[in-house]
Amino acid sequence: MADPITIGAAAATAGGAIVSGIGQLTAGAASAATSKYKAGVALLNKQINQQNASWALEEGDIKGEEAGLKAGQEIGQTKAVQAASGLDVNSGSNAAVRDTQQKVASFDQNVIAWDAAKTSYGFETKAMTDTAEANLDVMAAGTEQTAGTIGAIGSFLGGASSVASKWKQAQSVGLASSS
Repeated sequence: MADPITIGAAAATAGGAIVSGIGQLTAGAASAATSKYKAGVALLNKQINQQNASWALEEGDIKGEEAGLKAGQEIGQTKAVQAASGLDVNSGSNAAVRDTQQKVASFDQNVIAWDAAKTSYGFETKAMTDTAEANLDVMAAGTEQTAGTIGAIGSFLGGASSVASKWKQAQSVGLASSS
């Protein structure tokens, strides 16, 4: 006949192993859910950065066009002032002045386009980083889920081993029957 204390200790050990195993499963699932959430946030950030990259290029196009229109007005105004002064507007230094204005305007437009491209590149690079982060978070979620399952199995096996060991010990000292 088994001693009630031995049976109680074995039951407590088994119960503890079950609770520990369930805890391991729950912790793995919670960690996996957190990583999946982080992956979702990273993918949302990726979309935002891709949109920002597109807007940066559009803004550069608009600013470049505005700069070109403004320069065209200034060049036209310069030509009108030259003509009103009775000067030959098609040759000499008068034409050279307007040619220089055109070169400066082209340079300004190129700087605007370069700045927009650089800003867009920064957003695209961040979007790629966000994608990589999302992929890592998805992989982490799978690993965390597996770790929780393995931890639960380990708790169950450890508990079963401990119960068997306690039962065997009780038998050896005559507290539990072998039948």
